[in-house]
Amino acid sequence: MKKQYRWFILFAVALAFIGSNTFTILQDTQTSISWRLVYILTTSVAILTHFSVFYGIAVVMQRVAPGLTLTRQRILASLFIAVPLVTLLMVFSDAGQSWLQGQKIVAFVPLALVASFFQSMAIGMFVIGLSEAVYQYEQLQKTEKEKEDLLRLNLLAQYDSLKQQVNPHFLFNSLNSLSSLIGQDPEKAELFVQEMSQVYRYLLHNSRDELSTLQRELNFIHSYLHLLLTRFGAALQVQIDVAPEFWEYRIPPLTLQLLVENAVKHNEVSSENPLQLSISIERGRLKVSNNLQKRIITTYSEKIGLANIMARYRLLGYPDVEVIDDGEHFTVLLPLIKRDSLIPQL
Repeated sequence: MKKQYRWFILFAVALAFIGSNTFTILQDTQTSISWRLVYILTTSVAILTHFSVFYGIAVVMQRVAPGLTLTRQRILASLFIAVPLVTLLMVFSDAGQSWLQGQKIVAFVPLALVASFFQSMAIGMFVIGLSEAVYQYEQLQKTEKEKEDLLRLNLLAQYDSLKQQVNPHFLFNSLNSLSSLIGQDPEKAELFVQEMSQVYRYLLHNSRDELSTLQRELNFIHSYLHLLLTRFGAALQVQIDVAPEFWEYRIPPLTLQLLVENAVKHNEVSSENPLQLSISIERGRLKVSNNLQKRIITTYSEKIGLANIMARYRLLGYPDVEVIDDGEHFTVLLPLIKRDSLIPQL
C-alpha cells in the first residue's frame, strides 16, 4: 500500500472522530456559538496532532523493528514512547482551551492527568492497532509475492532441467541408430550423419527456447524422419497434414521428436507390420497418432518422452496434454499455444 494511502486512512479515521466530537459540541447550547466554533477548531487540531504522533511513531517503529515476528515489541514500544508524549499534549491542549474560555485551568490536577493518560492510551491502542493492521496486510502481500516469485523460479528451474534431459537422450538414440547403420549400409550411414548434423544444428539454435513455432518443429521433424526412414524404409509410414494457418502456433521444442521417437521405440517397425504414424490437426489441437503393435520385449526406457512433454506443458501453465489409448491406436493431443510466453503470472 502506498504511503499516501496509509496517511489517507489515518486522516479519514481522525475526521470521523472530529465529526463525532463536533456533533457533541454543537449540542451544548449553554455556550456561545463563537466559543463552540473555537472549541471545535482547537479540538480538531488536537485530534489530528494526537493521531499523527501515534501513527508517525508506529511507522518509525515498523522501520526500526520490521517483520511479522516483532509485532508485540513494536506495539509496546510505540505505546511506551507515544502515550506519555500525547498525554502531555492533551494536558496542554485542555489547559489552553480552558484559558481561551476564561475558565479555571484544571488540566494539571492529578485526576485530570490520569484521565488524559487513559484517554491517550485508548486512542494510542486504536491508532497503533490500525497502523499494525495496515502493516501486517502489506507484509502478507509482500510475503505472498515472494512465495509466488520463488515458485516461479522453482518452476523455471524444473523446466530447464526437463529441457536438459532431451539432448543427451536424443544423442544416445541417434548414435545407436548410426551404429547399426555403419555395419549394414555405409552409404546410408554417411547420409545419416549429414542429416544428423542438420538435426543438431536445429537443436543448437532452438532447444533452449521455451516455445517454438509449429512451422519450425515441422521442418525439424522432416529432417528427423529422414533419419528414421533411412533406417526403416517402408516399415515406417508417415503422414503429415497440418494446414499453414496453424504454423505460427507454438509448442515446446522437440515435442514432435519425442513423440515420434516413443512410437518407434515401443512398437514393432517391420515390413510385415509397418508402423503408421500421422501428424494432423483435430479440434484446434495437434494430433500425433500411431497404430499399436507393441513389442513383446521393449528396449530399456528412462520414461523421459511423454512424461517430459506433459511436465513441460504443466510447468508452463498451459492446458494438459491428452493421451488416448484405445487398444488399436495411441494418440496424443497437444494444445497449440497462441502466444510465445514463459510461465504465466501467479
